Amino acid sequence: MWPDLKFVDTKTPLLKDAFVWRNILAIFLFLFGLLLLTAWWMKWYTRHGQKVQLADFTGKSLQEATKLARKHDFQLIAMDSVFRVDRPGSIILQQTPEAGSFVKEDRKIYVVVTKHNADLIPLSSLPTLYGRSFEVKKAELEKGFDIRSNVAGYVYDAGPVNYIMGVIYQGDTILSASLEKKDARIAKGSVLDFILSTDTGAEIPVPDMVCMTYSAALFLLTSLGLNIQEVEEDVIDDKNASFVIHQEPVFDPGVKMKSGDTMRVFLHSRKPDTCPN
Repeated sequence: MWPDLKFVDTKTPLLKDAFVWRNILAIFLFLFGLLLLTAWWMKWYTRHGQKVQLADFTGKSLQEATKLARKHDFQLIAMDSVFRVDRPGSIILQQTPEAGSFVKEDRKIYVVVTKHNADLIPLSSLPTLYGRSFEVKKAELEKGFDIRSNVAGYVYDAGPVNYIMGVIYQGDTILSASLEKKDARIAKGSVLDFILSTDTGAEIPVPDMVCMTYSAALFLLTSLGLNIQEVEEDVIDDKNASFVIHQEPVFDPGVKMKSGDTMRVFLHSRKPDTCPN
């Protein structure tokens, strides 16, 4: 009538029973696993909210900085880019937050990087140059536009000395008493050549005419009170658009000419390969 029952042998000590030991081991393993899981979760939770000191990304390439930022899951975002003559492209100049700040991981870091190509600045965007002090405008161009200035020659003027009478860019006259090429674009970091006012009878440094167009060379020499003698070596169409490939006397810093002297220029329809683009 009664089902078969299994009776525990009361004579066998409890701690020697295999069934009991298996349960004790299972409970121990469960508690140990729970302890490990709790420790991992606490470590993750604490680390998730902690702050780390932000590295200095300035001076590094954007690619290099991005790899470094990934160690703390930072995200670099380029907010702006500027051209620097002394730096290649994609170099970080500024960062927000600043280096050394304590920030949480997964933070977005905003950076300013360098451009690969120079900005082109219209002549109309530059400060007024004609008839102004060369030294004053030289400082303004360098500080505000990163444009360097070079004195290419002098011309007599009844006004103050060392005032701007003309501007030449890459061999072309872009500004004079009768000319203003407002649409001319000057690359940031490039050089402008200036014709300045001078007193009567002053000696004139030999100008560097090579790479200039004939029209620019004629304007420069006329402004300096020098005569020009052209030699056409290979001029097909417009002589004014041809280029000076050689001059006599040759340009040499320190060598001077006197007003009324003659300079010979050799013209060619093609611009020499050694000239800037």
